[in-house]
Amino acid sequence: MNKNKNGKLNHYLILCVVLGFLVGSIAIITEHNHKSLESEILPAENTEETVKAEETVKAEEAENAQPVEVVYPHSVHYITGWDRCLDQLGVDCDVAFIGDSITYKSNFNAEFPDLSICNLGVSSDTIKAMFRRVGTLWTIRPEHVFLMIGINSIKNDNIDECVSDYRALVDEILALRDYELYIMSVTPMSKNESGTDDPSPETIAAFNEALAGIAQEKGATYVDLYSHIVDESGYVQDVYTADGLHISEAAYEVWADLIRPYIG
Repeated sequence: MNKNKNGKLNHYLILCVVLGFLVGSIAIITEHNHKSLESEILPAENTEETVKAEETVKAEEAENAQPVEVVYPHSVHYITGWDRCLDQLGVDCDVAFIGDSITYKSNFNAEFPDLSICNLGVSSDTIKAMFRRVGTLWTIRPEHVFLMIGINSIKNDNIDECVSDYRALVDEILALRDYELYIMSVTPMSKNESGTDDPSPETIAAFNEALAGIAQEKGATYVDLYSHIVDESGYVQDVYTADGLHISEAAYEVWADLIRPYIG
């Protein structure tokens, strides 16, 4: 009986040794394969040249990256709710002004008290953003539409893109109803004392020239407020600006006088 017990014990010991050897071998092989895989994926040495090359690639990617305009779902719902409200109220206006903060700050009801006027100005609005809300024009059914947009868009010499977007915006408006459309020039700005005008006077002038061409192309009327309030250097005259960007009451009076022949 002792011999049998000793024999079984020896067998167990041998089995444990073999299993231990196998486990150790598998661990060594696994570690070797892992290191081999790392050597294939990672550079053997993170040299100064490698770091500089990676930084160059990242810089080029950042420079060529196109800005992405985020459309927040809640803003779309707000616009839809606003349009639904106007529709249920049966709003039917004579004239609509649609634009950015320069339009928002206007009050043409005082200049034209006999007309029903809707002000659809939104501060900081851009050409691209306006696509989301031009449907309001269909809801309020104006006969005359005055469009002033672009000063917040024409930066970094992106004139071609802005002109293309503006043309598409005009097409979108005219597809809604048979409006009398008036394309307003964008207004000049005050000189930036730091010398970093953005947009520059040259950019604003070039954009307005393009807008005049779009108006002629689309059968709209171009209203040139710009030339009535700009100085010889391409900047807005002091009397016509409130803060260097937005226009003054005197400029709104000029605007009203310019459009009076069309709606007065």
